[in-house]
Amino acid sequence: MPRFTPEEVQLLSQYVTDTESDVFAVKNLAGIVGAVYARYSRAPGGFRETLLKEFLKTRQIDAVRAQDLIARVLVAYGDDSVGELEGAHVSFENISVAATKEIEDRRIGGSPIEQSTRYVFYDQRDADNNFRYYRDPSVLASAHGPTYVETMDFIFSTYCRLIEPMQNFYRALKSLDEAEYDINGDGVKEKLADCKEEADRKAFTRTYASDIRTKACDSLRALLPIATKTNVGIFGNGRFFQTVLTYCYSSALPEARDVAAKTQAALDRIIPHYVKRAKPNEYAIANRNRMRAFAAELFAGVAPRRHDDNVHLVDRAASLAEEDDLMLANMLYPYLRHPLTQIQEVVRAMTDATKQKIVEAYVGERTTRRDRPGRALESGYPYTFDMVTDFGSYKDLERHRMMTQERQKFTPLLGFTVPADLKTAGFEADALECAAKARALYDLLAKDFPEQASYATLHGSLVRWTCGMNDREAMHLIELRTTPQGHPQYRKVCQAMHRAIAKRSPWRAALMKFADHNEYFWSRGDAEAHQRVKEKALDAVAKTKE
Repeated sequence: MPRFTPEEVQLLSQYVTDTESDVFAVKNLAGIVGAVYARYSRAPGGFRETLLKEFLKTRQIDAVRAQDLIARVLVAYGDDSVGELEGAHVSFENISVAATKEIEDRRIGGSPIEQSTRYVFYDQRDADNNFRYYRDPSVLASAHGPTYVETMDFIFSTYCRLIEPMQNFYRALKSLDEAEYDINGDGVKEKLADCKEEADRKAFTRTYASDIRTKACDSLRALLPIATKTNVGIFGNGRFFQTVLTYCYSSALPEARDVAAKTQAALDRIIPHYVKRAKPNEYAIANRNRMRAFAAELFAGVAPRRHDDNVHLVDRAASLAEEDDLMLANMLYPYLRHPLTQIQEVVRAMTDATKQKIVEAYVGERTTRRDRPGRALESGYPYTFDMVTDFGSYKDLERHRMMTQERQKFTPLLGFTVPADLKTAGFEADALECAAKARALYDLLAKDFPEQASYATLHGSLVRWTCGMNDREAMHLIELRTTPQGHPQYRKVCQAMHRAIAKRSPWRAALMKFADHNEYFWSRGDAEAHQRVKEKALDAVAKTKE
């Protein structure tokens, strides 16, 4: 006997891919599917039966009734887990790179894809003929506004002025006629003159243009400030977006709070019940303000020092007391400019009473189970790296989901890394002038606008941050980020991480057999050529369907 009547089959076909199979996908139920799943978790029948019985009584989705059912389901079942059953795609456009980090820091439940500084030149202007950088209203309205605009315009003008010279620099190193790519995917590289088919010649020329372009992007992105406007697309579940909204509402960065309000307005039209609790987290705000003041008091007069190595693997705790001190050091870390090991040393010399005050300041007054302290409580990984890297490398590595990362404030204070190719091409002075102007702008803004001052941080500016991970994540991150087509800067970071692990435990490092320590000057060209091979295969399949 059929499970459903012909009428029910016709109705269900609008919402499921199969009305008979025990495995099927759901469609056309955005904003409702999570509630159906939650309801059927406590119903005797399956998803389709629940959908018919609870949500399609009138043989069509009643939007008003459905929203009431969702609200009732969330009240009955709680929305922490139910919020993971419903999702949405959100685009964040023309927000600063700095603001993207506020969003992408929430690493669980969301999948971001960001406009890449490795593929896109930021030489476009908006409708008002302005360069693409964020203009904070408060800063522009202040006495510092003209200097902010003048500095950003200078940096962007320099960036744009060097685009063609840097491309010419790479063309001089490898001309179109001298270039070699494996366009056919047969393992043999060939020159343009070897390409007999017009399609192959076009593919070769396209690969060469992309090869040159991406090399220039990789070098020049060091000049881009994190005020640069970019775009991010994210798919996330309701619980993720509620977390993002709450975090951004609670951010010290005004732009992030503005992004939160706009995001909630958009999500209220798609999954309103799943983000309804999003609001400023007064508990987190109070903890942040308290820790910032207390850390400054504890480290007054303690000058930050530098490690000899910019990728420093922190020693494992040898005792419970050392574990405790490491956690306390992690509590203080985001509010200071000191390396983690130096903070550990200072903490180790503190009295038990002072250590207890750090805990009390960090944890604060928890009045509900939702008042959760920060990521310092995640400390204790097999590997904790305390690093000073350029911002660009940080940006490319911080989104890994299986690790815990904490950063200190983005500033130009730690210095600036001039890409080697900018030096060789003769543009080191231009890069350093941009870095000097960015530093001057930061110093100018820091007192009156301490958060917005971070916009003056360049992609080549150095950032201090930590990441903790287990062996499985270390394998994933290091093997992925040392592939030939990776950015030269973050490849060096991950190679150094692998060497540090090998020094501590050779056999563990040996497990990461695909960690690549070779250097590849033209690595992106091979990746682009491989892309042409795949496109050629797709074209062939398309022709067979014509």
